[in-house]
Amino acid sequence: MKQARILPSVLKGIQILQSIANQPNGMKLSEISQDLETPSSNMTLYLNTLMKSGSVIRDPLNRKFYISPRAIDLFQHAGKGLIHQLGPCADEPMQALHRHFNENILLGFRKDHLVIFIKHIRSTQVIGVNFEKEPDLPLHITAAGRAILAFLPKKEIDAYIKKASFEKVTSKTVSDETSLRRILEETRKKGFAFNPGEFEEEVMAVAVPILFNDHPIASLVMQFPLLRHTEEDAINAAPLIIEQAKIIENKLMNT
Repeated sequence: MKQARILPSVLKGIQILQSIANQPNGMKLSEISQDLETPSSNMTLYLNTLMKSGSVIRDPLNRKFYISPRAIDLFQHAGKGLIHQLGPCADEPMQALHRHFNENILLGFRKDHLVIFIKHIRSTQVIGVNFEKEPDLPLHITAAGRAILAFLPKKEIDAYIKKASFEKVTSKTVSDETSLRRILEETRKKGFAFNPGEFEEEVMAVAVPILFNDHPIASLVMQFPLLRHTEEDAINAAPLIIEQAKIIENKLMNT
């Protein structure tokens, strides 16, 4: 397939914004140049342009560059708009999974280092699984959060893990960096996250990332109570969840 033509200068500008955004404490010219392997003379021109646009600011005292409050506010509004688009796009795919499995189906959305559930369909089984709409739990403990975390850029994953607290919620909760990195690698390879009961001891979950422009923005989740399902049941359901997540992605791109 013939590749689409691009404007390298625009791509470089976006990469600069991403680089600065990954460093909340700011970056000096030399650091940005090194990170993107671009001569300082050229980088100066890009940064001057980004400052002119209002997307980047420079502290005159420490001479570091930061994403401007204006740009942060702009993208926050864009994120809120995406939430509103996600719901309608996820309606039918979530209903399809619910009809097939009759278990809890959830739509997770990243909120800083947490996941919030912006949409859910409850199982009609006699014995169901309760869940919190906004659990105060880090991304790596839930399948919903792990599906998003695993597909973030490496720098964002490293920054998250550096600040992560590995407190156990159940006996199965991942409790060290090495294990988490291995699990995230497996998640990327398989295309879905599996939680054997790290959030709730008797509830497994499978979650699939929902990508927008190759960036994970949400996750499609199904819960599997151990009283009705085996681990094999949950893993075998993953292809159907992946299929419905792809439908959501396609709808988002065409909205």
